[in-house]
Amino acid sequence: MSDLAAAAAPVDAGYQQRYARAVWQRSLLLIGLLLVALLAFVADLVVGSGTLSFADALQGLFMPDQVDDSTRVILWELRMPMTLMAVLAGTCLALAGLIMQTVLDNPLAEPFTLGISSAAGFGAALALTFNLSLAQWLPGFGAEMVVTANAFLFSLLTVGVILLLTRGQIGLQAITLLGIAVHFVFSSLLGLVQYVSSVDQLQSIVFWLMGSLLHVTWSKVALCAAIALVAVPLVLMQAWSLTALRSFGEQAVVFGIRVKRVRTSMLVLAALLAGAVTSVVGIIGFVGLVAPHVARLLVGEDQRFTIGVTLACGVIFVTLASLASKLIVPGAVLPIGMVTSLIGLPFFIILILRDRRLTSR
Repeated sequence: MSDLAAAAAPVDAGYQQRYARAVWQRSLLLIGLLLVALLAFVADLVVGSGTLSFADALQGLFMPDQVDDSTRVILWELRMPMTLMAVLAGTCLALAGLIMQTVLDNPLAEPFTLGISSAAGFGAALALTFNLSLAQWLPGFGAEMVVTANAFLFSLLTVGVILLLTRGQIGLQAITLLGIAVHFVFSSLLGLVQYVSSVDQLQSIVFWLMGSLLHVTWSKVALCAAIALVAVPLVLMQAWSLTALRSFGEQAVVFGIRVKRVRTSMLVLAALLAGAVTSVVGIIGFVGLVAPHVARLLVGEDQRFTIGVTLACGVIFVTLASLASKLIVPGAVLPIGMVTSLIGLPFFIILILRDRRLTSR
């Protein structure tokens, strides 16, 4: 036994060295991505309507009392809510996409898969057209939050119905197929609402569906921030369970993981994340698809690193899209959902063609 132990010692030492090197490299990569995200945040904050230099932005951030009123208003009332919302949108949508792809074992899963986006769109259309809201009987929801609250509640209702219908036998195919069915149902209902809407109402609905950061307020930022601050740590706590689930599927139960409970709780968190962002800024596509795939290409399937890299990639993607939306057409701000689709679609096609696991299925 001593000879076997002595022979195994160099192997164990070599494995530990390779593992430590991999951890160090992935940590450096994550730090680099966070720095890029910070630069994208500052760039998005500086660029926009109104004159605001980089020096003015820094002074307004760290010494707001030493800048004039116009600079303070531009920075804190116009730019900052939009930029923070871009960060939160990237964080929440990327994490929601990663969760769905992991627990559903579907590389193409994202908020559209469970009908979350279409349900939120239908809820927003009801509020915009008929002033009908599930939140109208709840305290604390003023006129400003009616559309947001209705879209959010409809997105949660959708996931609740799907999980209720699959209770006791939560199969991956059943959840995915029900989600697709729900998506088409709400898309049809949304088309019906658009058909009976007036010209002004239809314009508001279409503008909302295209995704925009223009009407973001501090109260809406606070809603998404609160959900993100709760959801992100909970997902990080389940990193090992998600890694086992991704690698072994239902067989992860042999590691003591309650597969159905983890899958259900993670889907609820994904619905909260995606529903909150969609209800505030409308439909922003491809973030939940592109960011997790880029993260896996960079660091693999170890969720301890994949989660952090996914969040960083999501923030970079959305903040750069927000920056591009203000630069493409001088003097105008394009809907950010349009920009993410234009950027994300060709990029995602390239990812699919490069990933043999997707093309071989």
